[in-house]
Amino acid sequence: MIGFHESFTSKLPQRRLLPLNLFSANDRAYARSAFTLVELLVVIAIIGILVGLLLPAVQAAREASRRMQCSNNSKQYALAIHNYHAAFKQFPTGSRLSSPYGYFWGMTAETLPFMEESSRFQTINFGAGACGPHLIDLQTRGAADPGSTPIKTLLCPSDIRSGEQLLSGPNGPLPQSGDVGLLYPTNYLGMAGSLDGDIENTFQACGGIRNGDGLFYTNKSHRFRDVLDGTAQTIMFGERSIPEDLGWGWPLCGGDECEHYITARAGLYMGNHKPAEYYQHLQHYWSWHFGGCHLTMADGSVHFMSYSLDYETYNDLATRAGHEVIAAEDWPL
Repeated sequence: MIGFHESFTSKLPQRRLLPLNLFSANDRAYARSAFTLVELLVVIAIIGILVGLLLPAVQAAREASRRMQCSNNSKQYALAIHNYHAAFKQFPTGSRLSSPYGYFWGMTAETLPFMEESSRFQTINFGAGACGPHLIDLQTRGAADPGSTPIKTLLCPSDIRSGEQLLSGPNGPLPQSGDVGLLYPTNYLGMAGSLDGDIENTFQACGGIRNGDGLFYTNKSHRFRDVLDGTAQTIMFGERSIPEDLGWGWPLCGGDECEHYITARAGLYMGNHKPAEYYQHLQHYWSWHFGGCHLTMADGSVHFMSYSLDYETYNDLATRAGHEVIAAEDWPL
């Protein structure tokens, strides 16, 4: 029996006995599953590199969206001007000026009913004027003031100052309370045409444009039939950033709701916020978009123009009836 038992048990599967140190090694591996400090630093560095690579792409995508919105705003404003022309058989006046300190309400204010801003339009006292001694004292101006709330259609979303409210008066950075306007700015200014000579003072930069060869200037309205150069080759308005010195000088110069036009004299180039160059800075289109700005033609089309646009071509596009011949390769049709 003993021999049988031994032979039988020898045929049974033998159970292997695992060493004790094997279990302790597994336990140690399981307990050490968290990051070490070095591993954590490596992961943080990798994440930082990825963020650094992706951030410019995200910023570029956001700017592309803002640039598209700016283009849409230009189209909406152009549509409002066209609807104004359909109603009154002429374009709005660049600005209405009765004296050196006169009225200055113009194309921006006159087109408000065609931008679904009829209630704001009805609050404007066109006889009282937009600047000069005709303004109400600042302390009495509140939410009922037509310029006390912004109009998003008239603002470029890329402009860092487009949401700022400003104080504008006819003379000096701190005008008397009776000469101050509480206004929001606009980024889209009409084209007065080409002018010769340097701009030496604020009045010449703004109210002095009496006989422009563009579509918009003081005390004058034009019609589509006056655009002999063709509506597709005549600038109606363009985009300009809001200067840092916005509250200085005439509201017409500062870019607020009363401002209406600009000239092509200075050319098309990136802006400069230096106060010493303020007069010249007023007289050219530019934007916070990279490489150029939007120009809207009389036919309502919107083009993003590079700062490298030829000066002569730019001035030819500024005139309504200069009879210039512009080659298609000179600018993006």
